[in-house]
Amino acid sequence: MRTLTPAPDDALDPATLEPRFGSYRGRLSRIEAGRAARGPFAGLARIARHKRWLFLVIAREPVIVALTVLRFGYASNAFAFVYHTGERRMLAESSSLGPAFAAAVGDTGGKGVHARFRFGSFRTSAVAGPGTGLGRQPETACEVRLSAKGLELSARLDATGAPPAIAAVASVAGGFVATEKRALLSATGEAVVAGRRFTLDGGLAGCDYTQGLLPRHTAWHWAFALGLAKGGEPFALNLVEGHVGEAECAAWFLGDVHPLAEGRFQFDRSRPLEPWRVATVDGAVDLVFSPGGMHAERKNLGIIRSRFVQPVGTYSGTVRLGDRSIELEAMPGVVEDQDVLW
Repeated sequence: MRTLTPAPDDALDPATLEPRFGSYRGRLSRIEAGRAARGPFAGLARIARHKRWLFLVIAREPVIVALTVLRFGYASNAFAFVYHTGERRMLAESSSLGPAFAAAVGDTGGKGVHARFRFGSFRTSAVAGPGTGLGRQPETACEVRLSAKGLELSARLDATGAPPAIAAVASVAGGFVATEKRALLSATGEAVVAGRRFTLDGGLAGCDYTQGLLPRHTAWHWAFALGLAKGGEPFALNLVEGHVGEAECAAWFLGDVHPLAEGRFQFDRSRPLEPWRVATVDGAVDLVFSPGGMHAERKNLGIIRSRFVQPVGTYSGTVRLGDRSIELEAMPGVVEDQDVLW
């Protein structure tokens, strides 16, 4: 099993602007992937290949709330949903595709992260750290606001006492990607769906901040879970198959981040709401994911062609960390199957 080394301050070597490939414990203070595009066509490469996004998820019974903002060089996208674990159905979904200027995603994850999307009726922002005009906000907190059709969200995610992030810088088909995953942040706030109010106080949150010079074609399977293990301990999991691969696979448990082997996914692509098998190549993770709802986006806009499904539901099974076996039972989370030309 690999060892996580401390994260460098910059994802790129300041002297050579070459990516600092590796798998790290802690946050990347600076990414700015566009700096790695050089040569006579650097500007075109940034427009065509520089992509970044922020994904946030909050789990607080009986709901799971998710929000994503994506910024490309030529377009932007945002979506959000609220899923009810007891009713096993989506309460709200909203999605918007807009021009590039409709969105912004900053060059850092964790402390200092900021993202926004404003286009049509979909308006959202996520801003972390002091100096944001949000009053007495601690450096560890991120304020999240969302207003979309049938859905209002106001939340604060606080990393105080949360385990370290896992960060990875990896080579992908002639480019590179830098990603930072955090989990087990504390959540407060409220989601309002068609007049129904759901408190998020006492919930757990996670985030995925990713940026890079990506190839035109990308595909991966992804799993993220967070909640309380059967023994009552906070636990979270991030697995991917393809794309970045093993470098970003990890579990959060007992206040630390633990590296995992690359994920392996078994599911019926034609029936994504059937159960998924989620495991690792070494067998340390052996889970069944039971979907109850799904956010899906299928686009064919010429320059963009995508097949993206993100079922939401619960995980059950076991995760082995060293000589300890952790049991999960109906733990909230999502899976994802993405294959996109962008």
